[in-house]
Amino acid sequence: MNIKQISFEKLETPLDLPILTESEIRQRHALLTDRMKKRGLSHVVVYGDREHFANMSYLTGGYDPRFEEALLILDDDGKVNLIVGNEGYDYSNISPFTMEKKLFPTFSLQGMIRNNMRYIKEIFEECGIGKSAKIGIVGLKYYEDGEVETPDQTYDIPHYLIEGLFHVVTADSLSNVTEIMNHPIEGIRCTLSAAEIARVEIMGTYLSNQMKAIIESLEVGMSEADAISHFDYRGVPFNVHPVVNFGTRRVLLGLASPSFGVRLEAGDPVSIGLSVEGTSIARTGLAVNSGEDFKGARINIINEFYNPYFKATKTWYETVKVGASSRSVFDNVMSILGDKKFGVSLNPGHQIHMEEWINSPFRPDRDHRLVSGMALQCDIIAFPGEPYVGAHVEDTMIIADEALRNEIIEKYPQVWKRITIKKDMMRKTLGINIDDSLLPVSTIQAHFHPFLLDPSYTYCGE
Repeated sequence: MNIKQISFEKLETPLDLPILTESEIRQRHALLTDRMKKRGLSHVVVYGDREHFANMSYLTGGYDPRFEEALLILDDDGKVNLIVGNEGYDYSNISPFTMEKKLFPTFSLQGMIRNNMRYIKEIFEECGIGKSAKIGIVGLKYYEDGEVETPDQTYDIPHYLIEGLFHVVTADSLSNVTEIMNHPIEGIRCTLSAAEIARVEIMGTYLSNQMKAIIESLEVGMSEADAISHFDYRGVPFNVHPVVNFGTRRVLLGLASPSFGVRLEAGDPVSIGLSVEGTSIARTGLAVNSGEDFKGARINIINEFYNPYFKATKTWYETVKVGASSRSVFDNVMSILGDKKFGVSLNPGHQIHMEEWINSPFRPDRDHRLVSGMALQCDIIAFPGEPYVGAHVEDTMIIADEALRNEIIEKYPQVWKRITIKKDMMRKTLGINIDDSLLPVSTIQAHFHPFLLDPSYTYCGE
């Protein structure tokens, strides 16, 4: 492993995302109705709220319930009903897809005027759910054997909604089918189209440029709030709270929002994390200018901690490709960082979609073949605590077979041009020999800066 001073082409992109069309949304519905029919379902009931918005947004083409709950009901003929509260009734018009809407005032905020009150069972019946219906519930999660006694009939949507269905159908007519949407391999949302990949690349370019700007702004004495002010916000909704943390205690919290009162001191641990739809990026390191600043208990941090961390990161990127074994990715990383002294306790990577984490194939008890169209996070979080505190270099990438790559080249040539530059940077500058099927979306993909106060230095392979 080498630490080198590097320079690279600055990539910019307008936030000119490919427009989501009604045809694209109908294709999503067709995928879902096909899965429904294979399971013998007449209806799927999809739940959404502010935190758990992704399935709803995906199927409506952009409606995310921002204050309220909502339900989307799709029948096996492809008819869609959207059930919303007072504020959702108008905001749901953000969708380019025309749906039958029904007002359910109980979904509105507590204490808000509730005109036209009625029971949810009445709305279910209006949507065509009768005694003979077979209903799949898409909620927050699907459950695995050993977690609950009856995974297929465990539901994590509000109980009164399930009770409302029980007034119409019997309990054995319901099942949890959330895995249709977010199973790591077979889930509808776990493989992306060329248009979705183009959106991810554009957002990845934008977001990584913001991370670069924040890192380059770091200086002793600034507050966490000062640092996040260097984010050039363009109205894109965050899907997690932005993180900028200084100091051991704050960094080890993992998820704290930037503070006005916490200021950067020389040698402090620093953690930064940003995420928007389709892409996430994070960096953790130390506020030093050079290796000479590593003293005392940190004098051996390069050889004992940073070198193995970059080796594991490089190994991750060189293992991931279309057709790779997810278990091999896990094993290859943990063969380097598996000792408890490295503090790696979470999956060394996961899938991303509209939310920051949709699922992960990278577990010791899973062995999936990675498939074309996956959006993945290299997300190896090594947080052993003092004295080294932590290392974290997280970026988004896509894996795509030749046919999907050719479609991107044909339809989105500027996107492909940037991807090519990013691939060359990884191979020629960082010495990471990625497969042709791996498409980086970050402008600083895999850049591990051991000296955060001088980010011109980064780790490179031999």
